[in-house]
Amino acid sequence: MNHHPEAPTTVQFLIVLTVCTPTYDGFQQFTLARTRDVGPRSTRESLLSWALDQVNVKGANILFFSAEPNALPLPGVTG
Repeated sequence: MNHHPEAPTTVQFLIVLTVCTPTYDGFQQFTLARTRDVGPRSTRESLLSWALDQVNVKGANILFFSAEPNALPLPGVTG
């Protein structure tokens, strides 16, 4: 008998991407901040590609990218 809960099949990540694109009179920045449920074989590269698809800006320069588990550990709570 297994008393351990099964590992989740997906984990929710918080993804933040900031890009900069040229405009006719300078530059424009855009920041995306969203969560996404990902499976065990997901990579940071696949999350970056997903985020760039969401922004849908051709020729953008990436200024910042972060992909981290969204769940925060609670003090005193284990596993």
